[in-house]
Amino acid sequence: MHEIEYEWNDLHARILDDLLKAYAQAGVDCFILRNYQGLPERNDSKDVDVIIRPGTYRRAKAIFLDILRKHDVSNYYVVKYERVHCWFGIDVDKSFAIHIDLIEGYVNKGFELIPFDTLYANTIDYKGYRVLNDQYDIAMLLLYKVINAKTLKQAYREQISVGYARYAVQVNRILESVMPKSLLDEVVAHLAAENYDWFERNARNISEQTKKLAMRRHPLKTSARIVSFLAEKVHRIIMRPKRYRKFIAVEAPDGTGKTTFIDGLRVELAKLFVCDIEKMHVYHFRPTLLPNLGAVGEKMKVMEQDKDFTNPHRNKPASPLSSLLRMGYYWIDYIVGGWIVIRKDVQFDQFSIFDRYIYDFVVDPLRSRINLPKKLRIAFAKSVPQPDVTFVLMTDAETVYCRKQELTLEEIDRQLGEFSALERMLPNAVELDAGQTPDEIVRQAARIIVDRYTRKVRA
Repeated sequence: MHEIEYEWNDLHARILDDLLKAYAQAGVDCFILRNYQGLPERNDSKDVDVIIRPGTYRRAKAIFLDILRKHDVSNYYVVKYERVHCWFGIDVDKSFAIHIDLIEGYVNKGFELIPFDTLYANTIDYKGYRVLNDQYDIAMLLLYKVINAKTLKQAYREQISVGYARYAVQVNRILESVMPKSLLDEVVAHLAAENYDWFERNARNISEQTKKLAMRRHPLKTSARIVSFLAEKVHRIIMRPKRYRKFIAVEAPDGTGKTTFIDGLRVELAKLFVCDIEKMHVYHFRPTLLPNLGAVGEKMKVMEQDKDFTNPHRNKPASPLSSLLRMGYYWIDYIVGGWIVIRKDVQFDQFSIFDRYIYDFVVDPLRSRINLPKKLRIAFAKSVPQPDVTFVLMTDAETVYCRKQELTLEEIDRQLGEFSALERMLPNAVELDAGQTPDEIVRQAARIIVDRYTRKVRA
């Protein structure tokens, strides 16, 4: 696993400071939700959560864009989840990215536990910014992490312990306002005993009981919010996933540095989109909803799976009928499996990165023992979900052969010709010179991806 270092420098500090001051001048009530210590000069988290008054997002958005223009940040990207608008200011040339969440009140899946006015009334001044007082900060940390994340990391446990020891009475009163007394008594007892494992085991129950109480208090408003939440989710995942997906494929002959490129691209994208590297979800060749045919045959005890991957052309092509069945089997995986995995990635705003894709059947059918006419293979390839961007890494045959001698020089040269034709055949294909340094190739690809999935901050 790559450890990502997320930079927070003077430009980040100036953008955050200007943004919060502009909100104050424009009358956009807001406050920073936790992890404010050290801001604006230092940020111990990847992002900054700013709670804004519900109904003021349009003004907040316009101001945010003005601030990005002022600081000459080239691109921006916004992801919306319910009342959370995740804002990213991105500039590839500056190697700069900032992530600030604008959150219209604390609402989770339609349920509002504590109204914005109550939270805002319990803010204090910190370097000219509004932040929650310690009592509400501790209560919100406990509720947010248990109800949303279902976990409490050690750092959060220590923070809650210190705060609760000092403000137990006040925190208990806050919790009393969001949960029934039977649950409150248990919560208070385990808080006092610092038994945080109990909170993780009972996270679902805590979530259900607090939300039931919220529903009883505001049935109509809560019901409307739930319907809105579900409609948004259906629209995003079922109705319009193509609008929200980030679907990339990488094609190249073996030996061009494809694995190094993908590893570097994941790190660069995690930095630019200020997220964990696990959100760069890599698939190898297929969605793999269906298992490899060799594994199926071995499980059915009709054949032994060939696991010698050092020679891609080790086996003879299958018969035309067998090839058609094999091609159909894998085609179903791309159709059905692709539908499932891409929607899952869309749900969590992940990148879907394919290390090779169905186009390998066009370029190198022998690798999969496919013996079908090229036009038929192309028809299969064009009938599955097409990536938004397909990077084709190209270099000369001699360089590839020097790096990896799995194929003959003649076969490598043939494949390079096929990959070149592939680049011309696919509308979203981009050829990259694999003869450059890995950093240079990654930076070129990152710029293309940022331009594809974000918007320009125009003057």
